[in-house]
Amino acid sequence: MTEIPEIEREKETGPTVPKKLNRAVKKLLKAGEEPVLIAPALLHSQASETMLAIARMGMLEKTLGYLVTTRKNVHFVRPGFAWDSMQTLPLEKIDDVEYVAEFHTNTLKVKLGERAEKIVFYDDLDGIRFYQYIKSKQWMDKSTF
Repeated sequence: MTEIPEIEREKETGPTVPKKLNRAVKKLLKAGEEPVLIAPALLHSQASETMLAIARMGMLEKTLGYLVTTRKNVHFVRPGFAWDSMQTLPLEKIDDVEYVAEFHTNTLKVKLGERAEKIVFYDDLDGIRFYQYIKSKQWMDKSTF
């Protein structure tokens, strides 16, 4: 019996929604945005050095934020006890995405015109999936994912 690779399984069923994100994902679904990628990640500008170290080590039991990508937007969600903090970035405004030239940091830089934001992923494979999704402009093609 051949096992379906994890990436192929996600294409068929959609990404697994962590329990912490149920509230945020329900709001996105009500707004007509279905998640295509969900990954534990932090915005570099909004994280302390301790938070960044936790993310770089991939300590998933201490996930402090998520990157939720839909066909329209990228949402940075920090789940909270009573409410969630969510920042949204339209995909069409992303000019480029590139790897940060640092050793083993799981960091990507998203460029928006003159500005840029670093995203630190807990798992390097999640960063690779996000990079490929943006670079190949899969969000423009309705047949993928």
